[in-house]
Amino acid sequence: MKRNARARLIIALLGLLMAQTVEATARRLDHVFVLVLENRGFDDAVLNGPTPFLRELAERAGLATQYFGVAHPSLPNYLALVGGDTFGIRDDRPSCFASDLTPGAACNRIDGDSLAEQLTAAGLTYAVYAESLPAPGAMVAAAPSRAEPLYAQKHNPFPFFTPFAQNAEARARMKPLDAFAQDLDQDAPNFALIVPNQCHDGHGLGTCGDRDQLARDYDATVRDVFARIRASKAWSARAVFVVTFDEGARPIYPNPPSEIARRVAGADNHIATLVATPCGQPVRETARLDHYALLATIEDGFGLVRLRKAAGAPAMETLFYPACGGARP
Repeated sequence: MKRNARARLIIALLGLLMAQTVEATARRLDHVFVLVLENRGFDDAVLNGPTPFLRELAERAGLATQYFGVAHPSLPNYLALVGGDTFGIRDDRPSCFASDLTPGAACNRIDGDSLAEQLTAAGLTYAVYAESLPAPGAMVAAAPSRAEPLYAQKHNPFPFFTPFAQNAEARARMKPLDAFAQDLDQDAPNFALIVPNQCHDGHGLGTCGDRDQLARDYDATVRDVFARIRASKAWSARAVFVVTFDEGARPIYPNPPSEIARRVAGADNHIATLVATPCGQPVRETARLDHYALLATIEDGFGLVRLRKAAGAPAMETLFYPACGGARP
């Protein structure tokens, strides 16, 4: 009997070890950094405007040439990026949990999990780095004020999800962008969503409306953020840096459409998405992709179950796992 019990124990331990090995093998990513910019069609994002760094990155790293936003306006695209659905939302109304919500005002609320809850359940970490967020965990709809909303909650999807909004520990992972450098030096999260403010993400406000200056500023933001990531210990063989736009917009430069833009025949919401890794040659992915594909690829990389519409999306394997041996981007 004792011998049988010992044998069963050994078999159980071997099974646990094999399960852990399979889980470790399935998880192929350690760090994913996603920086989201605003309201540029493909050509204007990487070809027409004064954006030399993005043009260089598009040449030296990975570029999805047929990538599309999933809706208009901003908010549903951000929700798709972390929740796998737009949840029928077609507006930019604030979260129903916003601390500065006007009593009785219309708002948005999603009673379901997002990528944040998935990562936590898997023992992984995440953070949102939002420029001009007034303090860690701040649930404001706008800052410094509604009249000057440099930080806009519509560009930060997590506060709309009930499990996140009602969890103080989760809310604390929402930080001003200034905290990013320190976290990189100490203990970078497995997943980071990086949200520049509306003067640095291409959106623009009354105080920052010049199209060329907006482009120069978001180009510089991407350059500076990526430089910090590359200089950190988190930039390892299993790290990925993604730059995408929330949605497309009408061309703002009078240049003729590029060959890439002509291939999609002026389809709505055609945007640029760039993917850089420490190892790999320049890659062009011509398959049709969208925000659900990006979420699906992130979830696959962390060994997570795909959420909602991400379940049927194609994975961005060519961009996330390019062949090694090329120059580091």
